[in-house]
Amino acid sequence: MRNPEQIIQLLDIEKKLWTNDPEFYHMALREDAILVFRETGVIGRDFAVDAIRKEKAENRVWEEVALDDVQHTWITDDVVVITYRAAAKWKNELQWHHALASSVYNRNPEGWKMVFHQQTTIEKPTAPAEDVELS
Repeated sequence: MRNPEQIIQLLDIEKKLWTNDPEFYHMALREDAILVFRETGVIGRDFAVDAIRKEKAENRVWEEVALDDVQHTWITDDVVVITYRAAAKWKNELQWHHALASSVYNRNPEGWKMVFHQQTTIEKPTAPAEDVELS
């Protein structure tokens, strides 16, 4: 069943993934998830979780994130693609990082799990519409 509440739930997952919580990251991604970042290339869930643990040990966490221009497309009732523009700032840094992001989620008996994510760095776009404070 497709409904707006499911998209809100998936956006909540996306926002929480930006908090650099390795346990949540491990839980939210399917074991065989594929992630694509400019800095790392193509990686899997376990590599990403290890990298997040290292970042946290160095006190490198995203302090603020804003998601804008959110769009989604249902592939099936249990598969959805979400795209958005992100503006994020590391803790103790002034510079904002901007990216286009796409995620594919699959619903299984355990709930929604991310199976694919890609971020493409972009130049600073217009101001984001929604600021989200992270704690």
